[in-house]
This record gives sequence, C-alpha cells and structure tokens, in this order.
Amino acid sequence: MTKHPSSVLVLSLLGAYGDASPLASRSPKSEVCSPTAVRYIGTTANKVESFLNIRFGEDTSGANCFAPPKPYTYAAGTVVDASQGGAACPQPKQAVASMPLFDNVTKMSEDCLPLRIDRPVNTSASAKLPVLVWIYGGGDSFGQIYDSAYDPTGLVLGAAEKDFPVICVAMNYRVGVFGFAASPALNATDSLNVGLLDQRLAIEWVRDHIAAFGGDPDNVTIFGESDGATGVGLQITAYGGKGGDAPFRRAIMQSGSPMADPGTTSNKSAEHTSQLTKITNCTASTPEAELKCLRNIPMETLNSLAVEYERQVGGEDGMDVFIPISPSTFIPDSPSKLVATGQFSRNIDIISGWNEDDGSFSIPTTIATDKDLALFVKYEYALFSTEDIERVLALYPASAFSSRVASLPAVNKNNITEHYFRASQIKRDAEFSCASLYLAQMNHKYSTYETRNYLFALNQTLFRDMYAAVNMSYLGVSHFSDIPYVFNQAQGYGEYASAKDLALSSEVSGSWAAFAALGQPSYGPGTVPGWESAFENGNYQLQVIGGSYNGTRITGPSQQGGYEGLAAKCAFWTSEDILAKLQV
Repeated sequence: MTKHPSSVLVLSLLGAYGDASPLASRSPKSEVCSPTAVRYIGTTANKVESFLNIRFGEDTSGANCFAPPKPYTYAAGTVVDASQGGAACPQPKQAVASMPLFDNVTKMSEDCLPLRIDRPVNTSASAKLPVLVWIYGGGDSFGQIYDSAYDPTGLVLGAAEKDFPVICVAMNYRVGVFGFAASPALNATDSLNVGLLDQRLAIEWVRDHIAAFGGDPDNVTIFGESDGATGVGLQITAYGGKGGDAPFRRAIMQSGSPMADPGTTSNKSAEHTSQLTKITNCTASTPEAELKCLRNIPMETLNSLAVEYERQVGGEDGMDVFIPISPSTFIPDSPSKLVATGQFSRNIDIISGWNEDDGSFSIPTTIATDKDLALFVKYEYALFSTEDIERVLALYPASAFSSRVASLPAVNKNNITEHYFRASQIKRDAEFSCASLYLAQMNHKYSTYETRNYLFALNQTLFRDMYAAVNMSYLGVSHFSDIPYVFNQAQGYGEYASAKDLALSSEVSGSWAAFAALGQPSYGPGTVPGWESAFENGNYQLQVIGGSYNGTRITGPSQQGGYEGLAAKCAFWTSEDILAKLQV
C-alpha cells in the first residue's frame, strides 16, 4: 500500500468534484423479502435501488472486540429499515487531513458490520444477476462503505444500460488495531487478522443471501483497490486454499495483491500492539490480562490513542501500522510462498493491474542523486543488502527516465529529477506491478482448468489538471486514479473531465461489469476494446488503458525496454530471496 506524504495537499482540490449521491435524500421505497420473511426496506434514486446497513456480523464490542466476527441473523419476519446508512468501524474521523477526497466519518461504533446492496431498479428475485462485492482500501487504517468515492450508482446504472446488469455489494470491516491487532493471547485464541475474517463473513453472507435480492450466488466477483485489493488477494490465498470452495468465482485487484504489504511475515503488528498496550497502561503479567484490559477501555478512548499512535509512527496518514500477519490460520504461510506453491483457491478468474505512477505519492521530491535513491531504497526495504540496492539501481537507470523530466512543465524541471521517477517506478514494481504479474502467472500455472487471467496498466487520470494547477504534474497517473473510472464517476468532475475521461469512465466500469457477468472484460461497445488474455507464447499480454500508449502491450523474457523490460525487473522483485527480504 502506498503512503501519502504531506506533499499531497494537491488532493484537497478533489473533494469538491466527486458527484456523490447523498444517501439521506434517496426515495421512494423499494422492498425485498427473503425466504425467511425478513423484509428489507430500501430506497430508489437514479434508477438504482439501494439497501443500506444490512447487518452480517454481530456487534464487535466487549468480548467480541479483537475476536473473529460472529454471524448476525435476523429473526424470521423482521422488517429491516435499510434506507439509512449506519456507522463506520473505529478509525480516524478524518482519513487524511491533506486528502479530503474521502468523506469524514460522522458516526462511529463497534457495531459496524453491515452491507450495502445496490441493484438496477425493478430487479426481480429471479433475475440471477452477477454480483460485484467491493472491498475498500485505506492502508488498513480507515474506510467505510458509505464513502461517496465508492458510490456504486454510476457503475450499476451504466452496466444496466449496456445490457449486462450487475448487483453491487460493499461491506464494512474492522481496520487499525481493531482489525489487525496481534499478540500471544490473540494468537492462542485464533483471533489474528479479524479484519480479513470480517471480509470473509460478508462474502459468505452474499453467497447465502444474495439470491433474495435477485443476485446469482454462483457468480460472485470480489474487487478492491489498494489495501482492498490486498484483501481480495488474501481472500484468494485464504487458509492456504484448504478452506473449501471459495465463496466467489472471480476477483479484480486494483493496485494490490496478496503480496503487496511488506512486513506481513514480520512482527510489525505485534510490536505495535505491544507499544499501544504500554500507552494504554494495560501492561500486565500475562498476555490474557493485557487483552482483557484493552477490551475494557471505552472504544472512543482506545480509538483516539490508537489513531494518535498510528500517526506518530506511520506519518500523517497513519496507514499500514497495523497490517495482516502471517503465519495465522487465515494466512498459514507467507503470501508469496502460498502463491508460489499453489496454496490458494484454484480456478478463480482474475483481473489484476496497477496505475502507471502508483508509487508517486510515496516519493520525496528531494531525491536528486544516486546516493539519495540508494538511501530511499534502504529505508523502504530495510533488509536489502548493499548488493541488492546496487542491483535495483542498475535495473532502473537514470537514462531511462530522462523523457519523463523533459515532459514536465518548466516550473518542475528545476526540482524534479530522473531520480524521483526512478524511485516512483521502483515502488510501483516492488509492491504493485510485479506482484500482480506473479499472481496471474501462478494462477495460470496451478488452475485445474483454463482460468481467465487479465492484466492492465492504467495510463490516464482525471486528476491531471488538478495536479498541474498546483505544480505537481509529476504525480502522473497516481494511486487512486482508477477509482473514478471504475465507479463511472467522471461526470461528477465537471470541466476537469475531458471527453476521453467520460468515455474511459464508461468503458472501464463497463469492463468490470462485463467481467463479472461473462468473464470477459472486452464485450462489445461500452467496454475497453481488444483486451486479450494475459498469457500467450510465454509472454505477458498487458492491456494499457487510456492515454496515448493504450492497447495491448507484450512483456516477456525475450523483450527489452519499456513494458518489454518489465519481466527482467519482476524476475528480481519476485525472486525467492527478495520476497523473503520484503517479508511477504
């Protein structure tokens, strides 16, 4: 997951441009009745029916805090008011102060495990529509299903207009210390990675209940971005592939994979949990006593202390302080070993990819020399040897990035060097590109029948004019650039959305829906054209989406330069030795 330094104040511009659908203004009523006579009363707006705050898990307070989620079951005959949004799980009230792209949290509770379901108007119970299940990102630190950045209205409406309608479901899950605490006491009670277990329970609820809403439980696609995509990947590797059939058929990972969080196999989360235990004065003679003490702290107090601690050690955004941990029952070995040895759910169709400049948010603009770059790599990947760092610098020569500097506006040419772009692409490949390629390759290798694997690189962003307005064009096609296109929100960006943006917004969201419906992201008008399967003649087929270089590009062992050189870089990043040092 990429970090967001204070330099990303540019995104303060973005909050004004998302065209969200205010949940409170939705009307008239819509209704679904389940086989057990549970009635869900939702709302209708913009030809989309929405059902909000449908509980899938019990309250996670008290003894349920830091514990695996327990399924919530409505009593037969219950009438569920699904017309209003509910609470977010404990997290910062403001996700990132310098990035008001996300909505502030106005209601927070440990009773926070609901679903949101959106479907085309007048969907019948017998429709058997394909289902897209969204997992939000946020550095395992923040996120909620009611955030307007993830409003599914445009996606659902656009897919229906293209004649492959879908149902979109999103779940809350626990984040921060509430979702990813680690300690001997939690390990002893099989209570690690409860945020991922929340996700799993929600997906299982969809499998068991979505038919009442007109969905097809046998045609479920899970999708996510950033740490949400990492969650998707870890659902694929769940239980080392030994937990029975996966409750989904397809998966889409945007800027993330099961191998995207450096430190998963380290003691990172346990060390941070221990430090927070000291801060809260919960240090005790036994791990069990410490856990009991933490559970007895009022949610508001513990959350406030945890958020303050996350921002002290993780920067202003506080991301990726508490992260998934291995080994555990859910992640029984390092994610890279699970992938390399085929210990994951087989026969899952996959789309996996990244944004061209996924690493740009993380890079100090002060990187101006080989020495600066070497120090950056050592800071990011502490276990790398001097020889590893030299190899990295050789794989990303400064000369390969001179054109990026030449294309910058004059205002940036004095302070942005080739070394900034080198660092950005190193970060992108280490945590996004190469992990995406590797997972697709192993999925292709181990599946017992021919699965469909598709790869993409997004090369266009709605944020370009906003970045230019504050002299930060060097951010390029940054992290999060895919979200407005996937959710078909380009129209909400007004004058900042070009005709090409509007077209791409329709096509990308259409491809996601077509893949969910048919397993094919290119399916006629309104989808990304010409998207080919990922593997052919030993090379990767990569779909570049948007920009002037769009179309199918080939990368493989025999290719050199540009995308064609990506295979050589990924051979380094996915080598056994380097994966061990990344602790993934």
